[in-house]
Amino acid sequence: MFAIIAVSVGFGAGLFQFGWLDSPLTPLLPFLLFVFPSFLEEAFFRGVLIPRNILDSGVVKAAWAVGISTVVFVVWHPLNALAFNPTAIPLFLNPWFLVITCALGVTCGYGYALSRSIWVPVIIHWVTVTVWVLFLGGRNLMLEL
Repeated sequence: MFAIIAVSVGFGAGLFQFGWLDSPLTPLLPFLLFVFPSFLEEAFFRGVLIPRNILDSGVVKAAWAVGISTVVFVVWHPLNALAFNPTAIPLFLNPWFLVITCALGVTCGYGYALSRSIWVPVIIHWVTVTVWVLFLGGRNLMLEL
């Protein structure tokens, strides 16, 4: 479901465009993107904000936990741009980008709740960002630092 939302919104809004990232750092990016944003963001937004055994509390509480985690995850992006990375403001305040971010947050949240492993959302997040940056014209904020 996430892929359908991301692809349709991404191409429809012009956030995705086919093309290979041509940079001397391209071979390092999958490793860098694994650490940040994938691992560090998932460790907090899922690992800290969603109790590991949330499903033991019932589906309703799990849905609330995933929902709260997703809202915080989505809000983090504009706050991050406004506070730390002004060059990311046009992207991180783009409503279509935030729709994709929300879909990713829900997907990673449920992946974590169901698997009880932080590695499931980390891999989902990492694959998403890596494909976007390397193959779909995504902004690589690391190359801009």
